Amino acid sequence: MRWTAKPLEELALDLIFESYGGDRYNRTASEYEHLASMLGNLKELHFRVNKRLKEYKASGQPRWNEICYFKAGDLKPLYAPFPESISVQTIRNALIISGFREPKWRKRAA
Repeated sequence: MRWTAKPLEELALDLIFESYGGDRYNRTASEYEHLASMLGNLKELHFRVNKRLKEYKASGQPRWNEICYFKAGDLKPLYAPFPESISVQTIRNALIISGFREPKWRKRAA
């Protein structure tokens, strides 16, 4: 079962590839493999994402003012303020959902 990325996870992916000076859309399979090999460990990615968020905040012009959480069946959208930091777990989930990282083995409930 594949999940869809949440807006915060999409933002994390955009910031990761923006920090490497690239874009993650409309590429060939070999280019996606190259992007996946470029990515460092989670601590480095966490640092890069939060550094980009701090740069946006310091510039006074955040990329967006709010993030919209809206899914099918909702009666009205839910808005959250633009984040000041993103957790390692959110970055990990974003990479797994987008296919840039393999999920680790998880113990099954007995």
